[in-house]
Amino acid sequence: QAQRDVAQLLKDKVLVGHAIHHDLEALYLTHPKHSIRDTAKHTPFKTKYSKGKTPGLKKLAQEILGLDIQSGEHSSVEDARATMLIYKSDRKSFEEKVRPTYHNK
Repeated sequence: QAQRDVAQLLKDKVLVGHAIHHDLEALYLTHPKHSIRDTAKHTPFKTKYSKGKTPGLKKLAQEILGLDIQSGEHSSVEDARATMLIYKSDRKSFEEKVRPTYHNK
């Protein structure tokens, strides 16, 4: 039931996250690629902050937002807030990257 509820919540929505495929796998769900904004896979972040590799959320939060997260007890709320702020910091680039793919479908 929980899986169906989450799938219904996500339907026709843009999903913003960091390494979001892990969350989707845990729920046995899929989501259209054109509707995912993943800060871990965002090429400009990978290039600038981790030499082409996948940057960690902690690193991105420090570099982009000047925030020190994940230093104590894990907080999914803190992670989600940081991820959304990171996405918003480069929203235009995220959307430009996805727009041609979406419009060609």
